[in-house]
Amino acid sequence: MNIKEKILEVRTNRDKSANVGYFANRPDAFDELMQCIFNLEEYPYKEYASWLLIHISRSKKIDLQPYYTRMVDVLFETTDQTVLRNVSRSLTEMEITDYRESEFIDLLIGFIQNYENKVALQVYSIYLLQQFVKRYPELKEETIEIIALHRSGKTVSYKVAERNFLKFVSKL
Repeated sequence: MNIKEKILEVRTNRDKSANVGYFANRPDAFDELMQCIFNLEEYPYKEYASWLLIHISRSKKIDLQPYYTRMVDVLFETTDQTVLRNVSRSLTEMEITDYRESEFIDLLIGFIQNYENKVALQVYSIYLLQQFVKRYPELKEETIEIIALHRSGKTVSYKVAERNFLKFVSKL
């Protein structure tokens, strides 16, 4: 079965554990799945591939760290809210690196500041910024201000992310 057929199958069956197991046991198929994301294949391939990536990252059955740089690049290359949300969520399961570090921080802040972005993308941006603030405590105050400034009209999940961020940085 080729990767696009598998993604279409995933689209209909949505069996997360079976699909995670499938890719965990087939490294070549997983690489093809990642290429659908990196190449920003047309709908529905990149969207469902990135959705699968969330569940694969949560399972910890595949080491995603070697894909970190390409995943960060995708955030700069697309405006597709589904892909942005799914890839940023997957990145929260990984260790941040120095790759495009200052640009990445600026991008995450931009995601929060842009009211047109979905709240989930903003929430995952907050969680990713936590890792950067841990590394660079001098970013703490500015990040707190930005998160608070953009709180108005947000969902409970945004407010929970803000509260978790404040709790996290209070321990630094």
